[in-house]
Amino acid sequence: MNQYTTSKQVEMTTAVVQDCEGMAALNDSVYPKEWHVSPDLLKEILQINPEIYRILKMPDGIKGMYSLIPLSKEAYSAVLEGRISEYEIGEHLLTYNQPKEVYLYFITLIVDIHDDQRKEYARMVIKDIPNELARLREKGIEIKEIGGFAVSPEGAKVLPKMGFTHKGETVIQNNQEYPVFRAKPEEVILHIKP
Repeated sequence: MNQYTTSKQVEMTTAVVQDCEGMAALNDSVYPKEWHVSPDLLKEILQINPEIYRILKMPDGIKGMYSLIPLSKEAYSAVLEGRISEYEIGEHLLTYNQPKEVYLYFITLIVDIHDDQRKEYARMVIKDIPNELARLREKGIEIKEIGGFAVSPEGAKVLPKMGFTHKGETVIQNNQEYPVFRAKPEEVILHIKP
């Protein structure tokens, strides 16, 4: 898998089932309770498609992660319109077993906000995204669009810097309204500098 290590013993790699406890702990330390996910849900999703979570690992744990969930056009639209919740996504998740057309739901981008090096972690996680898009392209996966919604003010600031645009769309999740952002893969690659 697409993986690299820096001199600081930091590794950006594809998550495996053994990482799910650490991933859930990081998620729960950053997001409010309504966005918490269980390690069992993460394991279930990884069993369907083991290539969707990228994590930033250090000797003392997971410091960042993101996920690009491959969906059909119909399921992708339903998620961004609030007709399918994030907890039902496993039922619609596609695999990368053969070349195909997908729409990527950008479900999460998290770094350990309690760590002094959080800005460096964020840079490392974000800079990995074009590598992952290139890896998928090399597998024969045609990415039609990437989309997601920002559940925090920080997310709403970061997504446009990554090539995503907000054209007024919103989605209701957990009785809250959130802005929807969309991008073509080329825009994301162009905006995220190596």
